[in-house]
Amino acid sequence: MSTPRSTADAAGTRVWQQIISIRRWVDKEEGIDDSLEALTSRVMEIGEYYGETCEALLATNTGDGHDLAKALCDVILAAGVALCSADREAREAFVDSLAWDKHTGREPIGRLVIKLGQEHVAACQAVVGVSTCTPRKDADYTMDDLVAKLCAVVRAAADALHRVDSAAEETFTATLELAYNRSIGVVRLV
Repeated sequence: MSTPRSTADAAGTRVWQQIISIRRWVDKEEGIDDSLEALTSRVMEIGEYYGETCEALLATNTGDGHDLAKALCDVILAAGVALCSADREAREAFVDSLAWDKHTGREPIGRLVIKLGQEHVAACQAVVGVSTCTPRKDADYTMDDLVAKLCAVVRAAADALHRVDSAAEETFTATLELAYNRSIGVVRLV
């Protein structure tokens, strides 16, 4: 008989496998390898989706917030792909960062989006610190530091998504499914 914990583990494994598939597809589409340069590019790419999040936040005064939820899902996906690039064994850390049942805060959405930006900056600092060092000094950050910073980005985006969408988990799952299907060549005809 399946317990809630084993069901959650299976769902987490499925989400992570989809992230891995998306990462492989992105590798192939961009013609890149598993290099530190590719990882740096992926971490920096999160900023593009963060910018879209900020634009959607500004537009929520006139809209319904759907664009904001989508932008936050895109941040989570981009951070997940970067995290997978940094450590293919980071499934548990990624799933724990999502932890939909732990999002209970009532912080204003603007503050949560600012927090997301701060976490992204910290991840950028970590990827630069991992990739650069001087002969007299070791690297400023370890890969474990980078993984932790990327998990913090996922956590911050998931917190913000939960704040704007009462069905945050379902919204993210639908976005993940679309990206995953695209990565395996399934075209939606609707």
